[in-house]
Amino acid sequence: MNTFTLAPREMYMEKLMHVLHNDNVVFLIGVRRSGKTCIAAEFEEALRNKIKDNGKVVRYNFEAIEEGRITAERMISFFENSYDHDGMNYIILGEITHVDDWETAINYICSYNNCKLILCSSHMRVISQNLDAVRNNRYDVIRVLPMSLPEFIAFHGFEEVTDEKTPILEKRFRRFNGKEYSLAEVYRSHLVYGGLPIVKSEYMDPERAWVMMDGTYSAIVTRDVFEVGSANGMSAVTDPLLLRSVIKIMAKSMGENITATGVGRQTADYLVHPSTTKTIESYMRALLNANLFYISERYDLKAEQTLKTYAKYYIADTGLYRYLNGMGPNDDLKLLENKVYFELLRRGYSVCNGKYGRDDICLVARNSYGRVYIQVALGTEDIEAKLAPLRRIRDSYPKVVLVLNVASGILHDGVVVLNAMEFLMGSIWSYPA
Repeated sequence: MNTFTLAPREMYMEKLMHVLHNDNVVFLIGVRRSGKTCIAAEFEEALRNKIKDNGKVVRYNFEAIEEGRITAERMISFFENSYDHDGMNYIILGEITHVDDWETAINYICSYNNCKLILCSSHMRVISQNLDAVRNNRYDVIRVLPMSLPEFIAFHGFEEVTDEKTPILEKRFRRFNGKEYSLAEVYRSHLVYGGLPIVKSEYMDPERAWVMMDGTYSAIVTRDVFEVGSANGMSAVTDPLLLRSVIKIMAKSMGENITATGVGRQTADYLVHPSTTKTIESYMRALLNANLFYISERYDLKAEQTLKTYAKYYIADTGLYRYLNGMGPNDDLKLLENKVYFELLRRGYSVCNGKYGRDDICLVARNSYGRVYIQVALGTEDIEAKLAPLRRIRDSYPKVVLVLNVASGILHDGVVVLNAMEFLMGSIWSYPA
């Protein structure tokens, strides 16, 4: 795999610095090749500049070792030999689950008061109940997501040539090839090539990007689905053809409420026989643990409870979606909803999808201040159908329709219509004064 560099991702630096001075273990988690290693390297450098000689910074990636698996005893010995008794010890560890009995080593290190642990992983198993920090709820999770639209623009060398006050739908950008692009064209590139920084600017042609996605998909499946399950006694995923079928079905069904039973029936389109619901559930859970998919559970807004049956699933990167299922005009709405979902996660919301009587709400974003109801649409012809369910919700929380090809600022019965590009570029919903 080629190495890659990424311009500093300030959002993650800010989040890491924010949790630096508490006693919690920090988990930096994201799908493989989303940039965790680069973020860890940037954070290491920032820490060294910050503490000077008043502490110690150690960073190690256990997936990069070339000598087989490391034991907990050896890791503890390494820690004791490098431990700074007088200053603070900042320990950044990548893919720690490659260490045998790694929870024992982490618990040992955490017993020292002057140690701050940052654990980077592609797999959710790192948040283990065998860790004292997890059992005592003394941990922070920072999810590393593929690049946002503004990060994509900066990473791939798009420079705005219009004034910053130019309306969002009229903005123009230029790359090193001298060609100008509208924001809509940049967004289309973001869909096609995705937000994984492994797809560098020189790979921005469909065939070369496909090769990079093929390697990324293989790495996720091999290392984070097959190997992790086998090595750690989790529900084993053993059938590669069934796994790929489940992945393709989940990606194709993006933005729809589905069940493991329904996915199992659809596997008959790819395989000779459908699989049992229990098997499909274990495969879907493995994909969530590998961060290839994220779940949006179904929430009954009247009963104020999460429903256990249906849920939506969003793929971590649209470049992977294109690799698996291709990409056509009929995919535009689900891909936009996918981008909106991850932008909400990026802003710190938890996200579910709403049921209000017989109405469906695409996304319900929640944080400590309340909630926002969000519908997603492509154009003016879709707005009315999206407005009706929002009008029937009789509370005071913001209600928003994000529309791809409509200017912002139109209000319908207290519902905000916001251009989706404006939202993806960083704007928030607000009511006019």
